Parts: sequence; structure tokens; C-alpha cells
Amino acid sequence: MTHSKENRSAGRYPTFCTVELDSGTGLTRNLSTTGVCFTTDNALEPNLMLRCFILMQKMGTHIIRLRCEGRVVRADKSIDGWVVAINFTTLEW
Repeated sequence: MTHSKENRSAGRYPTFCTVELDSGTGLTRNLSTTGVCFTTDNALEPNLMLRCFILMQKMGTHIIRLRCEGRVVRADKSIDGWVVAINFTTLEW
């Protein structure tokens, strides 16, 4: 039996929010205080620094745009696009 050590510094929470990128949109899979994982149709290169907005719904119809900047730490091709993980350098509500 193999045990893998968890290296994440913050808990991840499943989310389904729209991600706005300069090159298109995506949909979050999970979010933490240190990063986000999302799917997109756009290929993004590891180590790329980028800015995005995560649209979070609060109390009914009010939408909060969470401004994020960070480095792409993973970009994997999947059947329906790309799975991208970003490590945040800036996170503003």
C-alpha cells in the first residue's frame, strides 16, 4: 500500500465559479487561499504569470469579482480542454 504525502499549505474547497482570463474563460474546480484549479479551452504554459477574475455569487444575485494574479504551476491537457492550477501572488476581494 502506497501513502502519498499532501504538500498543500492550504485546504482546497470544491467550487464552480466562472474564471475570466485575458484569453477567454474557465470554470473553477477548487479554490484555496493560496491558489485555484480550473478548466479552460485555452492552453496556458507552466510558469506563466497571469491575472484573472473569479466571479463568486454572494447572497442571491450579487456577484463578487475576486481579482487574482499568480503563476501557472500546472497545465494538463484533458479530454475537454485544459486543467490549470495557479499559485496566487495577489488576491483581492
